[in-house]
Amino acid sequence: MKNTYNLRSIAAVAIGQVIDGGQSLSTVLPELQKNINEKDKSLLQEICFGVLRYLPKLEWFVAQLMEKPLTGKQRTLHYLIMVGIYQLLYTRIPPHAALAETVNGAVALKRPQLKGLINGVLRSFQRQQTQLEERNTNNSSQYLHPSWLLKRLQNAYPDKWQTIIDANNQRPPMWLRVNSQHHTAEQYQKYLEENEIASELHPHHPLRDKTVRANFSYKASWL
Repeated sequence: MKNTYNLRSIAAVAIGQVIDGGQSLSTVLPELQKNINEKDKSLLQEICFGVLRYLPKLEWFVAQLMEKPLTGKQRTLHYLIMVGIYQLLYTRIPPHAALAETVNGAVALKRPQLKGLINGVLRSFQRQQTQLEERNTNNSSQYLHPSWLLKRLQNAYPDKWQTIIDANNQRPPMWLRVNSQHHTAEQYQKYLEENEIASELHPHHPLRDKTVRANFSYKASWL
C-alpha cells in the first residue's frame, strides 16, 4: 500500500522545529512519527539526526549552490534541500529515489512551484559533488563544530584539537545484550560477521558473555 505521506517533508519540518523553534528532536519526533509505519520511523530518525549532525557542512554546500537562501515561509524548503543532500552524501538510498522523494516534498509542503528549484539545486550538487567536497576541506564547516568551540579547542589543545574533533564526530556505538536463552554473544557476533557487520565483545562488562557492540540492523529475537 502506497504511503499517504512524504517522509522528506516531515524530516524538513522536524529539523525546522529544532533549528528555528529551539525544540529538542527527541520531543519533536514522537508526534511526527505517529502516523508513519515502523520502517519509515527509523528512516525519519536517521535523516533528522543525520542532517543535524552534519548541519555546518550541509549549510555550506547549500550556500555554494544558491545565490540567496530560502527564508521566511519558505525556510522549511531550505531544510528540505539539506535533507536531499544528506541522503546523497551519507545514505545508501539510490540517488534517483532520494531526488524524487525530496522534490515531491515541496508538494507536501504546499510549495509545488519550488519543485524545479529544489530539483535544480540537488542535481547541481550531484554534478559538482567531487569539487564541492574538495573545496570543503579548506573550510571550517568540515569539522562540524561551531566556530567558538573550534577556536577554544584549538587554543586549549594546539597539538590535539583535530584528534578531539574527530573523536567527537564519531557515531556512538550500539551495545546490545544478547538473549542467552537463544544464542551466546559469540554466536551472535558470528551472525554479524556473516552479514559483513563489524562488532566486538565487551571486554570488561560483568555480562560480557552476553554483550556485543555493533552498528547495524539486528535480529530482535536474539536480543
